[in-house]
Amino acid sequence: MGSLPFRDEPASPRVGLGKISVFNSREAPTTADITVLRDGRSVYEQSHTLQGREGNSVDTVEVVESWMGQNVVYEITITARNPRVEATFSTSDAEQLVEDWGENECFQVHFDISSEEIPTAFGGMNTCQLSSPDSTGSGDRPTLRR
Repeated sequence: MGSLPFRDEPASPRVGLGKISVFNSREAPTTADITVLRDGRSVYEQSHTLQGREGNSVDTVEVVESWMGQNVVYEITITARNPRVEATFSTSDAEQLVEDWGENECFQVHFDISSEEIPTAFGGMNTCQLSSPDSTGSGDRPTLRR
């Protein structure tokens, strides 16, 4: 008896995670708990205090780490405190929403903490290299997801 010719395994993601940004649009300061799973294993668990919005200025934290960039499954969860709201975004969410990544090697995901929800936007990045500054291509626009 032989083995089956193929197994139902999900395909590897076409792009890797390049950057996470979290904005606080609330007027009051908040603490954002950021948790990232890479292939089901925890690689990042940090709490960040973000100041409240002042006019059009919002406090931001950006996460760019050496474990990012590979074409594996990432799951990012942001939990804001007081009042508590939570959002999760995964590689599979991005893969379902984008048919053609073009020349992009990675994607970036943005979380905007508001009073009642955390809207999420993402966009392609030309490269995953940590040394490159914001590498969003001129034609890349973040896609809003609620």
